[in-house]
Amino acid sequence: SILYKTKLPFIISFNKVDVMGHSFLTEWMEDFEKVGLALARESSYVASLARSMSLAMEEFYRNIRSVGVSAVTGQGCEDFEKAMKEAAEEFHNEYVPYLMEQRRDIEEKRKRAIEEQVKAFERNRGPGHGKRPRESGGGDGDEDAAMDD
Repeated sequence: SILYKTKLPFIISFNKVDVMGHSFLTEWMEDFEKVGLALARESSYVASLARSMSLAMEEFYRNIRSVGVSAVTGQGCEDFEKAMKEAAEEFHNEYVPYLMEQRRDIEEKRKRAIEEQVKAFERNRGPGHGKRPRESGGGDGDEDAAMDD
């Protein structure tokens, strides 16, 4: 699910609550037995699947904010604002530190990989490749010493 992959705060917003209320939906989100009762008279494969998944869905919905809103009447707009503020606080307090930790881990892995590549390169160059040749022709009489290296 996107919720678990991103670890971001999540808000479910039910719209058009001026036409039809959303209380039965929030009840379903909070009580998996009510979902089972609502689907008890259904016999389709989807209803059977939903009944079997209802416990997992309760776990999924347990920590998700949900609000009902109406653009026509303005109902629920304050609740939506409050949920957004809570989600923003959660983002800054939980998600940003998580991202920073992930970033540090990636940087450490990258540095280790570079160090390993440098070590492997140095090993593969073989002996005698680690020294720089001395420049000759300096006129100080050490030309023969430079050749002995």
